[in-house]
Amino acid sequence: MNRPPPIAGDFELAANAAWSACAAPTVCVVVSLFNYAAYIEECLASVAATKTENLPGGFEIIIVDDASTDNSAQLADKFLASTTLPVCLVKKKSNTGVANTRNLGLQLARAPLVFILDADNTIRPDCLASHRHVLEISDSAMVYSHINRFDHATRRSLGTMSDREWNVPALAAQPYIDAMAMFRKDTLLRVGGYSPELPGWQDYDLCLKLAQAGLTGKMIPQVLSDYRVHTGSMNQTSRQFQRELAVYFSKKFFNLAPLAEGERLFGMPRHELALATGQNVFPHQPPGHATRFVQRLLGEKLSRSLRRRIVALYAWLHPLLPLPVIVNKNEKNAD
Repeated sequence: MNRPPPIAGDFELAANAAWSACAAPTVCVVVSLFNYAAYIEECLASVAATKTENLPGGFEIIIVDDASTDNSAQLADKFLASTTLPVCLVKKKSNTGVANTRNLGLQLARAPLVFILDADNTIRPDCLASHRHVLEISDSAMVYSHINRFDHATRRSLGTMSDREWNVPALAAQPYIDAMAMFRKDTLLRVGGYSPELPGWQDYDLCLKLAQAGLTGKMIPQVLSDYRVHTGSMNQTSRQFQRELAVYFSKKFFNLAPLAEGERLFGMPRHELALATGQNVFPHQPPGHATRFVQRLLGEKLSRSLRRRIVALYAWLHPLLPLPVIVNKNEKNAD
């Protein structure tokens, strides 16, 4: 399996004395930071409140600043200087996105277990120990828990997320597991880490890579972290290019597609994905009379090419409307 690219030199490191003294931490919290000066102090305060009784060796914090243009890095520096916790601050010189930011933190981590945390979110005191315990007693590659979603302006709870058990058919249908989770570092590196070509969808891609590798996740049925909903939060921005990314996933994870349950596949209605790819995503029914007639008349390759052009034209004319159903949903999937 592919590992992330080796660590490049386009960053600066700063660490406190506690970092040097903590040679073998049990868990590393990787905090990805970019222009979140409004939230980073609350995020780090929540990590500092972690209960360590069940964390032999303690934990370390790696904050990776993705070339913020506000004072995020200065606030992280202030935390590093004032805390007794082991902290390393990584200041990237250029902005390369959250996937590369997390991969850098992952490769610098000294602990065998890593917890992924974005700087606008928070964890609860039992979060790290609970995740670590479940990983230690299972053979899972990752552990995640229920997450409370809250409105940034009102602090009102908006319900929970990441609240379904690991299930590959459900996962192939649509994403439902957030980035806030704990992983075995070696496993994460072995599957290639986070994919930088998928802004906003790297978490879903990672779960699919684990599933494709035959690895599993485990859910803790307890709220152990909090996800801030605001205009810049990841879930608010990751809906862009959903159609294109679903097509990408259908090719990258084609072996998972037959396992998907329900009417969706990789987060997209099956009929829309069938139109966008010109391929069969409904394998259990034979093609209809109209589809067979078009195939005989034009040939299968030409008919698929024609459909792709029709879909592209429709999407250009009606970018906000759902794609129309114009082909049989169980057409043969062959070139």
